[in-house]
Amino acid sequence: MIPFYIPKFSHTDWIDNEDRVQAGGVNGFNIRFHNLEAEFAALAHDHLNPVIHSLANVETCLSLVPILTPSKPVNLASAPMHWEMDGDIAQKPSTATEAHGIMNITLPDGVEIKSLRMTGTRDPGTGAMPTAFLRRRVVAGNEGSAEIVKVSAFDVPAIPAVEAKVNNRTHRHFLQVDLSTVPIADKVKLFCFQITYQ
Repeated sequence: MIPFYIPKFSHTDWIDNEDRVQAGGVNGFNIRFHNLEAEFAALAHDHLNPVIHSLANVETCLSLVPILTPSKPVNLASAPMHWEMDGDIAQKPSTATEAHGIMNITLPDGVEIKSLRMTGTRDPGTGAMPTAFLRRRVVAGNEGSAEIVKVSAFDVPAIPAVEAKVNNRTHRHFLQVDLSTVPIADKVKLFCFQITYQ
């Protein structure tokens, strides 16, 4: 914890026609200015610099409910391939063998993305896992999207391979979540996505 600032320097007024102005001595300019220097140095070292350091290195975690829009054409004559919502949980439909979806992400401009985490359950516990990709695409176009980070396990944060700074003027961000072919009886649920940024 950063201690409260308590000033240590206290100026003693000079008295006209009594005090003689001088550089040296216990009441001279030099000692008083050195005391001011010490006060500013202590203020910077013990109070201001720790606050600046803390603010510059704060990591924030954004927790997102997995509201996933179908990312493949919906064909009513075939088995569903999208995630369905059960309250605030996304799950593979009971009649489906795969699921695909995307969701828009809004991140603060200028932050650096540090990790992506996905939480959920799979029953049985073995077999194909869903893969979540955090992607970006240029705002003015439909060129291919760029992968920032992907995660294919629950509760294991994935870290981007390269520095990933958010620039909302040039790019939009979204999550793409895919579950490849699994047995129809498998139950896969998604609880939350967490993006940590600094």
